[in-house]
Amino acid sequence: MLLCLILSGFICSVESRAQTAQGVLSKAAGEVKGAKGIEVNYTISGQGKSLSGQLKAAGSKFYVKAGGMESWYNGKNLYTYNPNSKETTVVSPTPSELAEINPLLYLNSYASLFEAAFSQNKQTGKYIVDLKAKSRKAPVKKVTLFLNAKSYQPEKFVITSLDGSVATVTIVKSNYGAALSSSVFEYPKGRLPNAQIVDLR
Repeated sequence: MLLCLILSGFICSVESRAQTAQGVLSKAAGEVKGAKGIEVNYTISGQGKSLSGQLKAAGSKFYVKAGGMESWYNGKNLYTYNPNSKETTVVSPTPSELAEINPLLYLNSYASLFEAAFSQNKQTGKYIVDLKAKSRKAPVKKVTLFLNAKSYQPEKFVITSLDGSVATVTIVKSNYGAALSSSVFEYPKGRLPNAQIVDLR
């Protein structure tokens, strides 16, 4: 029995070492893409400020509310409402613009824009992966992802911008089995009838 325990531990150790950063990210991306619907509550902190936010996503579509601002992406156009100016801007966004609003999308672009490697920082029960930009075409300089080692679901993103500023997105609560109506991702004209539309497409 002792021999079995030793062999079991050895096999687990080898499997752990064999796990690659790319393999971990691929599984994490699969969790996000394969989810029926995702609801996430999170906090963003950086440069001495902090705010709370909410994200709802299904496939490529998403809705985000943070700091009073709201954004809807229906898979084609991105609508962003600013309650202070009562203006809604409409754009045909680039992948980098979408990732700035929805950090889960970094999992879709890691292979083309970033070099992935396990971080030297270690934490029990987590995979920590550094994504370093391959070129200045990447939307940010670096992203460090903290993934749950069992579910592969993202728990934190530490994002270093091109100017060196750092923002930390911490997921407080998540549900990867949410039933979301397609209307969640469409701009609610009826709710915001007085908003001025600024079309930048």
